[in-house]
Parts: sequence; C-alpha cells; structure tokens
Amino acid sequence: MDEAGPGGKRVVVRLMGGLRERVGRGEIELGVREGESWRSVLKRALASLPALSEAVAEDGSPKPGYLVFVDGVDWRLLGDGDPVEEEIIVMPVTHGGSKEVSGRRVELMYISWDDVDEAVREVAASIRRSGFEPNVIVGILRGGVVPARLLADELGVEDIGIVEVKLYTSIGVRKPRPYIRQPLVLEVRGRNVLVVDDVSDSGLTLQYAIEAVDLYMPSQVKTATLYIKPWTSLIPDYYARSVDKWIVFPWERREVYEELKSAGESLDG
Repeated sequence: MDEAGPGGKRVVVRLMGGLRERVGRGEIELGVREGESWRSVLKRALASLPALSEAVAEDGSPKPGYLVFVDGVDWRLLGDGDPVEEEIIVMPVTHGGSKEVSGRRVELMYISWDDVDEAVREVAASIRRSGFEPNVIVGILRGGVVPARLLADELGVEDIGIVEVKLYTSIGVRKPRPYIRQPLVLEVRGRNVLVVDDVSDSGLTLQYAIEAVDLYMPSQVKTATLYIKPWTSLIPDYYARSVDKWIVFPWERREVYEELKSAGESLDG
C-alpha cells in the first residue's frame, strides 16, 4: 500500500467485472499529492499492478474496450491534468462480453415485452410507495418513450412530454457529451415531473435531461428507469433492477440487428 500524500489523502482505484477477476484484485489504494491528476494516479496504479496493463496504457489512459470514471465523471469529459479526489473506477465496456463490435466486446441481453411489463409494474409500485404523485411524465427520446407511456398508463397520468438527449452513437460507442436535440414543449411550471428513460448507463443522459427540464421551473423532478448499470454515476429515484450487459429492448431489435449486421455480427447469442 502506498504511503499517503501530504495531508494523508488517499484514492481508491476500483477494478470492476471481469477485469477484477483477470488481474486478481478488486481495488488499489494509493496516497496522492494535493491536486495530483487522475492520469498520474492510474500510471502509479499500473506500476504497482502490472497486470492492469490489460486495461490501462502507459500514459494512464484506458485502452480500447475499457471505461474510466473519475469521482463519477466519464474520463472523456475531463482534461488530462484534472485532479482526482476519492475514487477511480476502471471497467470493461460491458464487464466482459461475447460480441466484438468496432473493436469492443459487447455482451447483449434481450428483454421481452413480459420483462418490460414486469419492470414497469415494479417501478410504478416504488413510486406509489414513496408518496410521489407526478402530474407530468417526460420521456427521453428515444428509449424512454415507451416506458414513459407505459408508466403513465400504470399511474394514471394524462400529460406526457418528450425531450431528446443524444449521447450514444452506436452499440458501445458514446459521444463526448450529451446534447439536447429536441427541447421540452409541454408546460411543466409548478408541476411534479417524472423523467423517464429505459436505462441509466453512464448517467450522463439522465442528468442532462434533468437539467433541461429544470429550466422550465417544475415544482419537483424525480427520475425513473427500467434498469440501471452497476457503474452509473446517477442512480434514478426509481428503477426495477441493475444489469451489467448491453440491453436490447423489444422496440429496438431491428435497429440493433442492422448495427450488428453492418459490423459483421449476427443478432443471435
């Protein structure tokens, strides 16, 4: 274990999923200097655990197929010299997988309509138990539209709006940061709003949608997704369960099929 830096500050580098199993450790604790960059800390972690070279390059950056979150923030939104305060998480894109798309291993999990119905009922039950009564449900295009409509029906909410936040460009590939492609047009001022998406992966899309809805001055905003990923930086107020695979919902099977086909893969497996 590293000696602590000035002030006794320590940072934990956590290794997730299959990476943890392959290198034989779940975390590395290091003492850090005040203001030390996350890249510098990862370089020292690599020096103390050479097997980490599977995921981390010599300059401290993640290798293809791996993600790094620095205090909950995707490394691609940070500068090389940005400091780390408490924690760095290193993980495979989908905790190891069975498909290789654009050089990334992606394990797919196919969700049925029955699975969706069950998840919607669980989320609705959690909302009722909490006492929160939404007046408006806002679905995030495109994945959150169907769950939003189903939750509105389950909860008896008539007003449904949409907002479009773009983050992913294809399976396992993200843009550097989300952006609003379609703003909210439904009146939400002074009303209780439930923002709904299908899954919270990095958490960036959901966070950006919350910020977009907040601009319209609602009384209260809460969030719901059918699923979350274990590494998400934003856990919604309501969700059904955590899944560490790339989820294929029944309303996007053809879209995923076309992407896999163009990458030379099949939909099976």
